[in-house]
Amino acid sequence: MKNLHKAMVVISISAAAMVSVSAARADIVSSTASSWQTSSTSWNVDTNNDNVSSFTAHVGTELINISTVGIVDTGSGNATATPGTKDTLFTSITFDPTNNVFTSFSFQGQLAILGDIFVEVNDNFGNTFTFTNVPKSSVFGPFGAAAVAGTGQYIDKVKVYTTLPENFNSIKLVDFGNYTVAGAVPEPSTWAMMMLGFFGVGFLAYRRKNQGSVRLA
Repeated sequence: MKNLHKAMVVISISAAAMVSVSAARADIVSSTASSWQTSSTSWNVDTNNDNVSSFTAHVGTELINISTVGIVDTGSGNATATPGTKDTLFTSITFDPTNNVFTSFSFQGQLAILGDIFVEVNDNFGNTFTFTNVPKSSVFGPFGAAAVAGTGQYIDKVKVYTTLPENFNSIKLVDFGNYTVAGAVPEPSTWAMMMLGFFGVGFLAYRRKNQGSVRLA
């Protein structure tokens, strides 16, 4: 029973190490990098829009469906979305690319008053990442998110929103591209858990070897 108890403790330590390593990996992270933004990554709204809550845009040949909470107006081309004349509230905009081909997203804009902005990104594996660290400023950006290189993550959908009484005056300079960021180096606590896990595996192997030798004697 003692040996079984020790084995269970070691297995638990190993499992904790694996969980810690997994939790330390963030596949999509916030980014304020703008070096990747070019005319080929900018959204282009297909037509002028007046008092709408849904419209389409494209980046290159990729179609992006847009929906809003609140009525908006837009121009065409590299346009700005602003509150429509029928409804002064504009609290949310969702970007839904039809294909999973983008690894990065960014935008700029302006708030009616100083408040919080939230960015919610869904990836191609069904994970959701919510960012609340958009700078609190009436004029903000660029701010966005990017996948970590080598993870196979793509952006499936992005929602940018605020909460009442806050309100967007504009959302503009939207970009989708293929920028990625380097993976984070594990923190010291993560390395410690990894070492404990490896020690546990080695200890189990050692115990099994000794027990096998006793049975053969």
